[in-house]
Amino acid sequence: MSCGPLHGVKVIEVAHMLSTPLCTQLLGDLGADVVKVETIGRGDRSREGAPFSKVGNVSYTFLSRNRSKRSMCLDLAKEEGKGVMYKLVEASDVFLHNLRRNTMADLALDYSDLKKVNPMLIYGAITGFGDKGPYKDLPGQDMQVQAMSGILSLSGYPDRANTPIGTMLGDSAAGMLMAFGVVSALYNRDRTGEGQELSTSLLAGSLALQPATIGHYLGTYDLPVKRGMRSYLPPPYGLWACKDGKEIAISNYRDRDWTGFCTAIERPDLVDHPKFDTQQHRRENREDLTELLEGILSTKDRDEWVKILRENGQWVVPVRDYADMFNDVDVWENDLIAEVEHPAAGTVKSFGAPVKFFGTPATPERQYHPLLGEHTRDILGELGYSDEETEALFQSKAVG
Repeated sequence: MSCGPLHGVKVIEVAHMLSTPLCTQLLGDLGADVVKVETIGRGDRSREGAPFSKVGNVSYTFLSRNRSKRSMCLDLAKEEGKGVMYKLVEASDVFLHNLRRNTMADLALDYSDLKKVNPMLIYGAITGFGDKGPYKDLPGQDMQVQAMSGILSLSGYPDRANTPIGTMLGDSAAGMLMAFGVVSALYNRDRTGEGQELSTSLLAGSLALQPATIGHYLGTYDLPVKRGMRSYLPPPYGLWACKDGKEIAISNYRDRDWTGFCTAIERPDLVDHPKFDTQQHRRENREDLTELLEGILSTKDRDEWVKILRENGQWVVPVRDYADMFNDVDVWENDLIAEVEHPAAGTVKSFGAPVKFFGTPATPERQYHPLLGEHTRDILGELGYSDEETEALFQSKAVG
């Protein structure tokens, strides 16, 4: 059975919350051996995040981003704990963190320290706002990054206050960017034999999600505006409320699709209407056409419109909430949900590996989300510590 394309790669994670833990979960799903180094007694702060499982009282926040890892607890303020970390670094390929730079420097765990221990190490850091500039010391929190990245200025209605995006996109994007950076650095190391330092940020992740609008602005310096349910493209492109209160998303706006759309809504008279017959005319008369289509599309239920519009060659989908999505079959049939048996929480479902390798498939179900410090003894043994040395480290509270 395949162990994944990153089998044999050893990764150390020193991190909290979302960005770096998501990155290492992706690497672990692909076969890397990820050791999550946590503080004794408390661990990753996301272990305390609600909601909690009914069985075992385990944080779903933690479970959402910590599959396919092993947990080891160290007190990095103690010399003995730091010594264990250095041995771990010496035996590893990748070290990833999302702590503040000054914290890592105080712990003697920044890149300049660890490359002396392992010159071939790939060292990656995720920050809030980058390594330089006036905001480099601000805390990396998703709402702050949404506000600073411009993405809030695009979300919501033009006559209302900015609307936060309903999930932590900046953290997630930064984690995926770092995973991309790590595999690229490993490839380079295979060719050159050289390790290196990597960095990305929540700000970079948020900007990476906006290439089209950023490119448009830098080309024209025209500020994009909030459009509510609509789009900068002409109708019928946009979101539309239906009779049952549910919504559809239509992606057609080109002239060649207009006839089929007018046929679907039983308004053939609109095909050659002088205000709507071309894409440019529909853009110029956006408000009149929007009002007209709102009235028409509110006469049938969502699923009825989806069927009718698709039969007429239109690109249309229902706007799904999570219940709609996970009661449908597509995410399940495409193996986008991983089911893992957890020793405390029972069967845990979470988002699976997003990239499929058919020759060396990822196996996210191979390992459950670790209990705090569950693998400390095992990892110490792998590093060459004897039973007596391991016990002494536990007694000194350097490990847990």
